Amino acid sequence: MSEQRTQHNVQKLRRWLLATASALALAGSILNVADAADVDADHPVLWIEIGGQLTRMDDQSQRLAPPFFTSLTHAGFDSPIPFEKAPLYSIDENGKVSFQPSDSGWILSASIRYGRNGKNVDNHQQTNNLFGYLNIHNPSGARHRYENVSASSSETHEILDFTIGKDVGLGVFGSAGSSILGGGIRFAQFHYKSSVAVYADPDYTWTQVSGPPQKYFHNYDAKAKNRMSFTGVGPSLSWDASVPLHGNIQNGQITFDWGLNGAVLFGRQKSQGFNEAKGVLDTGVNISFLNLFYHTTHYTRPHSHSRSRMVTVPNIGAMAGISFRYGAAKISLGYNADLFFGAMDGGIDTARKENVGFYGPFAAISVGLGG
Repeated sequence: MSEQRTQHNVQKLRRWLLATASALALAGSILNVADAADVDADHPVLWIEIGGQLTRMDDQSQRLAPPFFTSLTHAGFDSPIPFEKAPLYSIDENGKVSFQPSDSGWILSASIRYGRNGKNVDNHQQTNNLFGYLNIHNPSGARHRYENVSASSSETHEILDFTIGKDVGLGVFGSAGSSILGGGIRFAQFHYKSSVAVYADPDYTWTQVSGPPQKYFHNYDAKAKNRMSFTGVGPSLSWDASVPLHGNIQNGQITFDWGLNGAVLFGRQKSQGFNEAKGVLDTGVNISFLNLFYHTTHYTRPHSHSRSRMVTVPNIGAMAGISFRYGAAKISLGYNADLFFGAMDGGIDTARKENVGFYGPFAAISVGLGG
C-alpha cells in the first residue's frame, strides 16, 4: 500500500513539475513574442495612410466678359463675372500604402489623391424705377429693369504616384532621423466645366426734352459653355524626411516632417466651348403708351472653339508638418502645396496656358502592420 501511495505521489509530483515547466516555457514564449513585437513596432513592414486636405484652388481661367457687362454695373447691378468663378476650396481625399521589406532600406509606395468641387448660382436683381424719380412698385403694362445670372461649374482632379525609395538617413540628426530619396511615376488628370447665362434690361426708360416722350431700352443676352481637361504621366522625384523632436516610439514621439517633390508630365490638353453675346436697342416715340416710329437694332456675336494638343507640364510641390507616433500608429498635421505649370488651356477665344495649383492644410492617420 505504501509503495502504491509513493508511486502515486511521484506521478503527481511529475505532473506538477511538467505543468510548471510548460507554464514557464509558455510564459517565456509570450515574453519573447512581446519583445519582438515591440521591436517590430519600430519598423512595420506595411504602412496604410488615409487623410484629407482643405484645398484652395488656383483657378485662373478666362471669364466671359462682353462689353455690355460695364453697362450693368453702371446701372447699379452686380457684375456677372464673380458668379462665373469656381469655388475657392475643395475637400481632397488621400490614401497611401507603403511596403518596406524586413532588414531593407528600400520602400515601395503607391498613393492617390482625389478632389472635386462645384456650385450652382442663380442671381436675379430688378428695380421698379422706370424714369427719373418715379417708382412704380407693381406696374401694369410697364417693364422692370433687371439682371439675371445663372452659372454653374464643376471640377475634379486625381493624382496617382508610384514610388520606390531608399532611407539614406539623416546623419546630422543622429540615427533616429530618416531621409527617403525616391523616384517613380506620377499620373495626373484634371477636368473642369462651366456654363453661364446672362439676361438683362438695365436701362428701360422714357425721356422727354421737347415734344412726345422718347422711349429706349437695351436687351442683352450672353451665354457660354466651356470644358477643359489635362491628362498626363511622367517621371517624378521626391525627398521625404523626418526628425524626432521629443519622446520615443514606444511611449509616444513627436517628429517634424518635411518633403519636396518634382515631376515632368507629358500629356494632352483639351479645351472646347461656345459663347455668344446678343444686344438689342429699341427706340421710338411714345404717345399714350402707343409706340410710333419704332426702330430696332441688334447684333449677335457667336464663337466656338475646339483645341487639343500635346504639352509638357512641369510640377513641383512641398510639404511640412508635425506627427505624433505611438508604436505602430501615427497622426500627422501639416500644410501641402502642389503646382502644375501650364497644365490647362484656360482661354476662350484663343489658347491661353494656365497654372493649376492645390494648397492647404492636411490631416492624416497611419497604421503600421507586420514586422
